[in-house]
Amino acid sequence: MKTTIVTTTINIPTLLEKYSQDAKEHGHSSLSFVVIGDRKSPAGTREFCDGIAKRYHPCEYLDIEDQRKYLARFPRLWEHLAFDSIQRRNIGVLKAWEDGADVMVTIDDDNWPLDADLLRLHGRVGREHELPGVESSSGWFNVCSFLAERDGVAFYHRGYPWDLRWRDGEATTSTKPIKKTVVVNAGFWTDDPDIDALARMNRQPYVTGFRPDVPHTFALKPGTWSPFNSQNTALMRDAIPAYFLSPYCGRYDDIWASYIVTRIAQHLDHVVAFGEPLVEQKRNPHDLWKDLDVERAGMIMTPGFCKALRAIQLDGKDYHACFGEILQKLPAAWPEEPRWNDALKQCRTRLFEGLEIWHEVFEKLR
Repeated sequence: MKTTIVTTTINIPTLLEKYSQDAKEHGHSSLSFVVIGDRKSPAGTREFCDGIAKRYHPCEYLDIEDQRKYLARFPRLWEHLAFDSIQRRNIGVLKAWEDGADVMVTIDDDNWPLDADLLRLHGRVGREHELPGVESSSGWFNVCSFLAERDGVAFYHRGYPWDLRWRDGEATTSTKPIKKTVVVNAGFWTDDPDIDALARMNRQPYVTGFRPDVPHTFALKPGTWSPFNSQNTALMRDAIPAYFLSPYCGRYDDIWASYIVTRIAQHLDHVVAFGEPLVEQKRNPHDLWKDLDVERAGMIMTPGFCKALRAIQLDGKDYHACFGEILQKLPAAWPEEPRWNDALKQCRTRLFEGLEIWHEVFEKLR
C-alpha cells in the first residue's frame, strides 16, 4: 500500500527526517513525500528534500514554478489558489492522487511525530476495522473530550459549531464496537491542540496525551459528527476527489472540507476515526487576533452549512459522484442569510467556485 505524506511549508521541513526515520525503522518502503512551497519558502528547501530522497524515500519539492507547470492542464485551479496560503496544499493532495497514493497523509510543518510506526497507525485508512464506535443522540461528539489536559481544562476541536458547545450533557452518548471501512484517520496532538483562536485566547489548554479511561483510537458512527483538520490526518484514495481546501474561507478551509467528507462517508456507511497516532504540535508563531479575524466567517456560517449538508439527499456510489451532488444541491440548501455582510457572501460564492473547479479536475482525470 503506497502512502504519500503531503505538507506545505515556508520553512525548511526538517521534521521530515523524523518521519523518514520512523518509516525506515518499521520497514515501510512504499512511502513518498510531496512538499509544496510558496513565495516565502527558503532557498535551501529543495536541497533538503533531495537529501531526504537520497537517504530515505522519494521526496518531491514543488516550488511556485513547478506548481505552475504541473497545473498547466488545470488553469482554473491555478488561478483560484492564492499565493502565501496553506491551501496550496491542494496541489500536493492532487499530486499524491495522481501518483497513485492509496493513503494520503497531510501534516503541518510543526507536527513532530510521537507514536512509533506512524504509518501503521494511519494505515487503517481504506480498510475495514473493528473499533470502539461513539454515537451521540445529538448527532455531535466532542472528540477532544478524550484528551487529557494538564489542568483539566475542557476544550473543543477547531470548527466545532459554537452553538453546540457546552451542551454535551443534553445528549446521550454510547460506545459500542463497530466494524466498517475507515475513510479518514484523524490523529491527535499533544502540547498545543488545534482549537479556535477565541478559545486559545480564553483557555490556553495544554494536552498531555489521552485520558486513561478512554480508547486511544475510536470511530464516530455514521450520523455522529465532529470536524477534523488537515494536520496529522490520513485519507483514503477514494475520498480525495471530495476533499478540497478553499483558500477563501479562512481557517475553516479544512473544517468545511471535513464536513463534506463526513457527509459522504455517512451516506456510504464509512467511518471517520480519531486518536492515534499522536504528534507533538510545536506550534509556529501565530497572531491570535489575525487568526480570529479569519475564523469569524466560519464561526458564523458553519451551523447553517452543516444543517444544509445533513439535509441533502445523496444517491451517488462513490465520493466523486456524491461530491458532484453536493456541488449541485448545496447552493439551494444553504442560501445567504439576511445578517450576512458582503464578506460572508463572498466567502460562500468563492467556496462554491472552488468546489466546482475541484470537481472539474477529477472529471477530467477519471
